Amino acid sequence: MHVLYTREQLQKRIKELGKEITDFYKPITNEIVAVCVLKGAVHFFSDLVLEVGLNVSYSFVQVSSYVGEGSTERVRVKSWLDESITGKHILVVEDIVDTGITLNYILKYFAKYDPASLKVVTLFEKHARRKVETPIDFSGFSIEDKFILGYGFDYDQKYRNMPYVGYIDA
Repeated sequence: MHVLYTREQLQKRIKELGKEITDFYKPITNEIVAVCVLKGAVHFFSDLVLEVGLNVSYSFVQVSSYVGEGSTERVRVKSWLDESITGKHILVVEDIVDTGITLNYILKYFAKYDPASLKVVTLFEKHARRKVETPIDFSGFSIEDKFILGYGFDYDQKYRNMPYVGYIDA
């Protein structure tokens, strides 16, 4: 396993993202709904919301288009919002935007509920395999086309609990 980002590097960037998000929303509102895209974003979400200087309500969706190392390009919804987002400022918290298919699905669906605003933060962006361009308002890191593990990223539900992000040579 090669370490791509240490826990310290991740925490430093997440702290910066928290400030960027706070600075963006402060003139508009003091309250947002942060929607964690499970399971991959769980560690990022938990660390990020601690750095946002606003009142943050939590919500969770479990949506995926991946099996093993590859995208099926078919979105599977396992759980969805359990409260109204109409008129609220929504921040979708994603672990990685790779093909863009899953995020595009989420954004289109959320837009139907007429939120006051709909923004996206992702820890990682991978442009090499993008199939759908989606707006990303706050981005942690841009990475090459590597299959990453740790800090929420998995291979068949394993390796999520490593405190850093790494990759294995193919």
